[in-house]
Amino acid sequence: MLATARLLHASLSVADLEASVAFYGAAFGYTLALPPTDLGTAFAQMTGVPGARARLAQLQASGGGPALELIASPQVPAPAAVPPAHVAFAVADLDAALAAACAAGAEMLGEVVRFAEGRSAYCREPGGSVFELEELFE
Repeated sequence: MLATARLLHASLSVADLEASVAFYGAAFGYTLALPPTDLGTAFAQMTGVPGARARLAQLQASGGGPALELIASPQVPAPAAVPPAHVAFAVADLDAALAAACAAGAEMLGEVVRFAEGRSAYCREPGGSVFELEELFE
């Protein structure tokens, strides 16, 4: 077992870094911890892919916790129609949260689904990443 168990950040691939930064700030109150930055050769070194390039921004939630890292790279496939990866946010009122997210520029991908533990929905934000809103039953 690794000695470290604390999650530092979650990362999403985005097609439009600035649009994603603006959306997560407006919809969820994230602030810039690291503004959009060209990673230079560091991305190629870390990924082992010669010539790989990326721009990255790191966002911090107002209440603390793990950061949200957004990465735009021509070598990383654009977010797919069926999301292979996403982040999930717990909300108290799914309908109100969906309305607020859509007002901030998101679109629902499908329908609200009911599970034994609650209701949830996938959305795509203007920069292309996918997030889930989940209302848990008490």
